Amino acid sequence: MPQRPPAPPGRRAFLKTAGGALVGLAFVPLAGCDENTVTPRIEGGAVPFLTPPEIPEAQGGLYVENGAEGAVPGWAMPDLDPAAWRLQVDGLVATPLALTLAELEAEAANALPVLKTLRCITDTNEFPGLTGTTLWRGVPLRTVLDRAGLDRDRARRLRLYGADGFTNNLRVEAVYGPFAPGFYEPLLVTEMGGLPLERDHGAPVRLMVFDGYGYQSVKWLVRIEATGDDDAFGTYQQVLGFDDGVAMQAASKVTDPVEAQVLPAGATLIQGFAVSGLAAITRVEVSIDGAPFAPAALVSFEAIAAAHPAVEDAQQVADGLAYPFPAVWTPWQFRWDAAPGTHTLRVRAVDAAGNTQPDRDPAFEDGLNPVAEVTVIVA
Repeated sequence: MPQRPPAPPGRRAFLKTAGGALVGLAFVPLAGCDENTVTPRIEGGAVPFLTPPEIPEAQGGLYVENGAEGAVPGWAMPDLDPAAWRLQVDGLVATPLALTLAELEAEAANALPVLKTLRCITDTNEFPGLTGTTLWRGVPLRTVLDRAGLDRDRARRLRLYGADGFTNNLRVEAVYGPFAPGFYEPLLVTEMGGLPLERDHGAPVRLMVFDGYGYQSVKWLVRIEATGDDDAFGTYQQVLGFDDGVAMQAASKVTDPVEAQVLPAGATLIQGFAVSGLAAITRVEVSIDGAPFAPAALVSFEAIAAAHPAVEDAQQVADGLAYPFPAVWTPWQFRWDAAPGTHTLRVRAVDAAGNTQPDRDPAFEDGLNPVAEVTVIVA
């Protein structure tokens, strides 16, 4: 049985330690953020819609790069042998399993290719760059649970264990639905961006929880325990105090320009993305120096597909969904005639359920999503 991990530092202690670290490119230790360390990259500029499975060191943009081994004391990124990997499924099941990768891949006919944005629950204005989007392919988790004979009368939660000691849970109803159009069931993922899952991203198998934050999609998954205990369970819940099983709140980011950037006067293109795990993004609004919020333009799916043809393979397209999609970031652009001086740009997103980014968000328990703010200098 996997051992529980050493307790990571409390969130307030982490914020105090990491404060001010993000200047240009910075390595920031985040215990458990999308399950362990990430490298925020905040050079600014147009961000590619799809995060590359392998991220070249020289490439800029705003996305998640996981697995800087040893950045968290006492933690080492697992390096699992696919041939030796087993997924233990036990607890309230009729037939406990020790599933091999070959057995999981034999279910390939049931696999779904789903566009999904991973956003770290600690992604804030102060610590940006912890978000990325790609095409994930995986077998529905329920396929394995049904094979094991999950006792759906008694089981309330699934306790999830990563090979690195990270833990989380899912309620049984989160696996079996029903699911609203545009929302997908949890997947056991083996491919990212059309390629086999990389070690950094949880190889050989990770979970993918469609509407949730990154930490809920446990990497290097090795055990699923069905339990009748309905108490919250998981590293982020029990150690760091985050709410259990929350969906990504409506949020936006400015990717170009970045904080303190010096810009020339005149026609300026402000751009970024917005995402919500609660509903599709319907609008993004920008305010300059406290002026009333004005609408930004959402980038069309046709423009996205022209730059990234792989998105046409997504299950969302096969299902005939209109873009924007829930839980998938929506690029936006705003044209501004920049005058000399120091200016504050503020951005907020609204989703189809009416969820709007708040002006301030002092409670971190369900994920921070205050209005995005960037100060720039126009010379």
